[in-house]
Amino acid sequence: MSNASNVATSAPAKAARDLEILVVQSNPADTLLTIEAFKAAGLTSGLQCVTDGEDAMTYIRREGKYANVGIPDLIFLDLSLPRISGLSVLKTIKSTPSLMHIPIVVAAGSDDPEFVRKVYALNGNCFMRKPEDLAEFTRFIKSCYEFWSSVITLPTHRPHSGSPKVA
Repeated sequence: MSNASNVATSAPAKAARDLEILVVQSNPADTLLTIEAFKAAGLTSGLQCVTDGEDAMTYIRREGKYANVGIPDLIFLDLSLPRISGLSVLKTIKSTPSLMHIPIVVAAGSDDPEFVRKVYALNGNCFMRKPEDLAEFTRFIKSCYEFWSSVITLPTHRPHSGSPKVA
């Protein structure tokens, strides 16, 4: 066995860090499943939910009732949203310099190639078709949370009390 493989197998796993995750989901049943799946994956705090695109934009801009929230580390975005579409939310976030660094996981009930292309053209970080099977959905959320909390390094944010609001 080479030294490289010895190093790879003996390196300790990076500990998961707490993430602030914004779930943007209009379907209450899907929201509940998503929350429970993140809890099962080990997320014990830092999960915020909004139910439409307009609320998502108000949240991310830290306006109105969301004036004192922090900038999320990750956004879990459904495409089927009332008032402002998921694609419009994605486009706005990814075209705003102070927000474009936030990873966005797009979830949809369909894997229509046109939607997939649009998500990636708008710089979505990944696209997933929501599985119909609860166990499969929970596995996806666990893998997603593991990846974003312990595999990769995300940018840090200044504490939200001193951060400037986003335009």
